[in-house]
Amino acid sequence: MENIFSFIARIFLASIFFVGVILLLSTISKTPEGYSIYQDMLGARGVPGIFAPISIAIQFIAGLSLILGYKVKLSAYILSAYSFIWALIYFVNTLAGQPLMLQVLQYLAISGGLLHLAINPKTSLSLDSLCAAKKSK
Repeated sequence: MENIFSFIARIFLASIFFVGVILLLSTISKTPEGYSIYQDMLGARGVPGIFAPISIAIQFIAGLSLILGYKVKLSAYILSAYSFIWALIYFVNTLAGQPLMLQVLQYLAISGGLLHLAINPKTSLSLDSLCAAKKSK
């Protein structure tokens, strides 16, 4: 039962990023100015628009990697750092008077869950466990 719950937790954490970025890419592709709107949204939070492709790549690659269970430890650390950075960004915006404290706490919680996954990367139904099983034979 523990293996199933660890698998579900990994999928839930990954879906925040992977499904989120798929929805973002869908919106960007359907709207003529979608990419610049995304860059403007980042700019409204104090993040230069040049970071838009980096943000998209991190969420897509690391999120997919977590879903597949490939390089779970590395992906979890990367997404945890990404979440922590967003928590800091929202915290700075909160200090500037925007009511974003809930987002700060949400990103901190996600970062904590990913850190837990990074220290316990062995989950069932993953490419990592499949590769480990093949090596032991």
